[in-house]
Amino acid sequence: MFNEFSRYENEFAQWVKEGYPGAKPETLEYIIHLSDPLDDTRPRDGVLWEHQWDSFLRVVYAYEVRRDALMKPDGALLNVVTGGGKTAIIAALIVWLRLAHNVHKFVMMCPNLIVRDRLEEDFDGGQVFEDRGLIPEGAIVRRRDFALTTLGSDRPGGWASLLGASVILGNIHQFYTSNASGQSNLSALMNGPEFALFNDEAHNSPAPEWDATLERMGPKTMLRVDTTATPDRADGKSPDSKMIYEYLIQDALADRLVKTPVVYQPNIETVELTYTDAHSGETRGVEEIDWSEVDRLGLSATQWVTDDKPMQQQMAIGLARLREQERRAKGRWQPVLFVVAVCKLDAQKAAKTLQGNFGVNTLLVTEDSPDEDRRKASELGKAQRSGSPYKAVVSVLMLREGWDVPEVGVILLLRKFGSRVYGQQVIGRGLRRVRNGGVAEEEQQICAVVDHPKLAHQWLWDIFSSKVRTNVGIDDEYGEEEDLPEPPPRQLLDKPENMIAIPDELEEYRPSIEMPDFPKVEPVLNWREKLEEFTYPVETVKITDQEISGVESTELTEGGWTVREAAPEYVSGDSADMPREAFEVSIKQELLAMADRLLEHHMSPVTFRGPLYTILLEHVRAKFLNGKTLGFSERHHLDAAWRMLPQVEENMKSTPGLIYGMVKTHYADK
Repeated sequence: MFNEFSRYENEFAQWVKEGYPGAKPETLEYIIHLSDPLDDTRPRDGVLWEHQWDSFLRVVYAYEVRRDALMKPDGALLNVVTGGGKTAIIAALIVWLRLAHNVHKFVMMCPNLIVRDRLEEDFDGGQVFEDRGLIPEGAIVRRRDFALTTLGSDRPGGWASLLGASVILGNIHQFYTSNASGQSNLSALMNGPEFALFNDEAHNSPAPEWDATLERMGPKTMLRVDTTATPDRADGKSPDSKMIYEYLIQDALADRLVKTPVVYQPNIETVELTYTDAHSGETRGVEEIDWSEVDRLGLSATQWVTDDKPMQQQMAIGLARLREQERRAKGRWQPVLFVVAVCKLDAQKAAKTLQGNFGVNTLLVTEDSPDEDRRKASELGKAQRSGSPYKAVVSVLMLREGWDVPEVGVILLLRKFGSRVYGQQVIGRGLRRVRNGGVAEEEQQICAVVDHPKLAHQWLWDIFSSKVRTNVGIDDEYGEEEDLPEPPPRQLLDKPENMIAIPDELEEYRPSIEMPDFPKVEPVLNWREKLEEFTYPVETVKITDQEISGVESTELTEGGWTVREAAPEYVSGDSADMPREAFEVSIKQELLAMADRLLEHHMSPVTFRGPLYTILLEHVRAKFLNGKTLGFSERHHLDAAWRMLPQVEENMKSTPGLIYGMVKTHYADK
């Protein structure tokens, strides 16, 4: 994701050096409060860290000096590493907006309950404002003026709670118009005063209804700031806000602000990682597994589980690292082993093995876990003071973003990461430093990661600049001094003036050739009738002896296929060997991709992706599935739909004004 602020670095540095010219008087007063009394270009000790200070000043500069260039139309994004204290940045911005811009309402949105609970703990009772000394002495506001209203989990919402609320925290879903409570919450916001919007874990934003919700909030949003540690998603998309600050893992490691990841890999001959199919009993080496298939079917009936011996060997290495971390903790905290499994069955076995074979008190968290277990997972640090603390937690990618437990000292990987995003998020769970009264700021801390060379994660260790110790034996133990590598050097932008600026406007561009006049397309407002008129020769291809011996025209009937006419082109891929559940998912994914292509082809708004997907799915049901859902359709009907999807797309593309008509009627109805 491109850093939009790079082109302004020189001007920004000069702005800071000259004492923030152009800033509002109230803004300047607050900057003085946050800054070092002897140097107003640096933060005061105990208030903000250097990178938090840089983040804060860049938002102020972007909003008060470069507003049109950096804030419009979709706000700014701060890319700050896990453990970098995004909450303190948000809190400082809230106080600044209240004092300098008279903002009285602040909305914090997040993607899930884990993130929401973390933010609630920080902001409840105005604790974060007190801990960081963010409110100046004698200011017109106190911490009680930032009382928190949290939505969800049986908490009240709607007009009664939100009209007078100051700081509102909720999941994005609690503002969706697809549910009654979301409609009420959104209506209360839109009928109140302007508000500042903080979109935490913003890499989740590219989703149709999320985009639509942010768009609906736009008229009342006076400032939007997105925060994330991984702006690039697994699907390659990024938030629509403009990134104005980056504080990456290399920066945090150089500053010793986070733990240093150290990777331990066993001797391959000693620990031969193998997987066995839970149903067939077939065993394969880890290098023989199609991991994309394992991930895709990880939670279905066909499961792969780690064999007993290699799992126990890997756990033994992980528990040796845990003992090392316990010695380093010196009784000041209880380090935790975090085990990451590939599927629910694998996680259940791992938890049972740790508890039964090794006697380690273990918490299991999967998508089926009750809320109580998820709460326990978020409070592991507090639970260490109990009589029987958990020393291990096992999860299936459930504990990623937002789950911040500083006591995680060891991560055991029993799965491969194909996604750069997921890999970084999981390792990020072990980066947050332990900070309590008995731990000095300069004390170096390690996050030990137990990996296996056959998982081929070197790309991940390169991202974290991690030291990799190979040929580790089950009984080997190491000291902190020999394991802790030197921090990587800071990566600095030396000459920002050499950055190539991307123009904000393209009106000055004049092509050297004459552009033809394109005919105006009228919307097809009776698009439902037009869809009903589409006809499809439902056909298939017969394959014999692994070669196409002939093409037989066939027609779908209730009894199956009968010979009819010549076959058209069809979607590549053999659906016959695809498991039922995976086949249904593939059809949905193709319809989503088709919606994207159609919107791009017709230059229609991306916010219409969700409604268009629904229209496409209903069209497929009507034409090929006898009106039934995917889950209740006959398999041969699904085969027909799969093969006809290209023809569906062609019909949509070749009808001028069809998508335009859908968009127009959809938003007119709203």
